[in-house]
Amino acid sequence: MLLWLVAGACFTASLFCLKRWQLRKLEPAFRATRLTRSTFVLSEWSDIYDEHPQIYVKVVPDANTILIIDTGCGGATRNPDIGLTNLREFIETVQLDCNGGAALNEGKKLDYIVVLTHCHYDHILAVEQFEGYPILVSSHSPDFVSTDNLPAHSLCAHLGIKTPTYTPTLVPHEHPIHSKSQIALGVTILHTPGHTPDELALYDSAEKMLYVGDSLYEREPIIFPSEGSIVEWMSSMDYLLAFVKEKGRGGLVRINSGHATVHQPAQEVLEKTMDFMRDIVGGKEPLRRRLVVRGEDNVVYEQEGGRFALRCPERLVLDARKLNEE
Repeated sequence: MLLWLVAGACFTASLFCLKRWQLRKLEPAFRATRLTRSTFVLSEWSDIYDEHPQIYVKVVPDANTILIIDTGCGGATRNPDIGLTNLREFIETVQLDCNGGAALNEGKKLDYIVVLTHCHYDHILAVEQFEGYPILVSSHSPDFVSTDNLPAHSLCAHLGIKTPTYTPTLVPHEHPIHSKSQIALGVTILHTPGHTPDELALYDSAEKMLYVGDSLYEREPIIFPSEGSIVEWMSSMDYLLAFVKEKGRGGLVRINSGHATVHQPAQEVLEKTMDFMRDIVGGKEPLRRRLVVRGEDNVVYEQEGGRFALRCPERLVLDARKLNEE
């Protein structure tokens, strides 16, 4: 009799737990916000790597296309409140208040084009979900993104995680993006090496939106890996600043980054970031601390007030100072 009572109690408890689990509403790994008439930012808000990448999705029904800028961390999380972790499933099934209660690709009707601003893991880990669609990357340094080098340069090998498998399409500087039916999306790819050799930016001419990946952002340290170059970064940012000034004659250009910075005045952000970096190279910004990353001495600079910060191999700062002195 006692055995039956215990078994009954356990069964009742399991039903109670099951009912609570069923009633519990799990959240997606992504939170969507509308930026413009056609474009949304999806924030991966609780990823396992604490990267919190931003994924940009531009919906172009007239071209039967969705343009995706970066794919994030693949939904990897330890958060028990997160249920849906697949980026493509989120885009195709989750009804969004900011999109009139519809999913971004309702009915899976639209084709995809994916652009990777660079090959770091927190931008490529969901790219395999879009197999069969074009994956556009910078042609500035083909060897850097080769199959043999991708595990190291994506930092997947360093983290001990699987490197995604995909076939990139290498595109040149100032490459206009077209749909499968050759309809122009009004978005141009710009080579901006510096953060990494394959770093690129995108410019949406109709909406005056600039997407810069990890070249810069605010309120979080701008991180250069050992393969980066502050010298190249300065040159690329000079180019972007001139580009933004020209495009801004007809209205304000907004800048959007792979982390943190969204929909900010592009010229002001570029100028202030470059001022901060020049202060570092010129010795005006105090060194805050040192650390070792991937076996190399790194330095950290943090601007008073916290708007900008930099973490990079000390070698990159010294290289920039040497060139500055010549």
